[in-house]
Amino acid sequence: MLIIYSILIIGLLIASVYDAVTHRIPNWLSLLILVSGVGWNYFFTDGLGLKESSAGLAAGLLLMLPGYIFGSMGAGDTKLMAAIGSVVGFSKVLHVVFYGYMVMLVMAVVFIIVKGDLIKLLLRYKMLFYGLFSGVMSYQKPDSTEAASRRMPLAPAITLATCYVLYPTFCKLGLMVNVCHF
Repeated sequence: MLIIYSILIIGLLIASVYDAVTHRIPNWLSLLILVSGVGWNYFFTDGLGLKESSAGLAAGLLLMLPGYIFGSMGAGDTKLMAAIGSVVGFSKVLHVVFYGYMVMLVMAVVFIIVKGDLIKLLLRYKMLFYGLFSGVMSYQKPDSTEAASRRMPLAPAITLATCYVLYPTFCKLGLMVNVCHF
């Protein structure tokens, strides 16, 4: 597992840099990770098996798809999570998605605070919640000058979440001994 997880981490680091610079994740990189994950899990004895790899792929895709459909993330982020699922399997991809969303939330809030648009965001959501309780639902989209309307590269958040989920596995394999036993 060390080899395929190392390939995954290297691929995610490349995706993070590429996403930070261009705001895109190349399809060839997601496809390379996906094919490596399915191939490893099917052909090697320490792999998870084709069923687990396929279930991870499907779960990663389906859990990120609503974000793409509603416009909060790009197709590259969705495809990247599906590729991660093909490597780590069903149960671990659920954790990667959960922690990924948490890191994305923290990144978004920090980004909005740094840009100085927190008050505007809170006022918009105050109107939304007031509408929920008064029966008149209204949502005001952020204007193009606000930080909330800008796209953020999400591959770094996905990479951090994946590293966090895989960290205990690396410790069990005998790596990072000094870091694991602090």
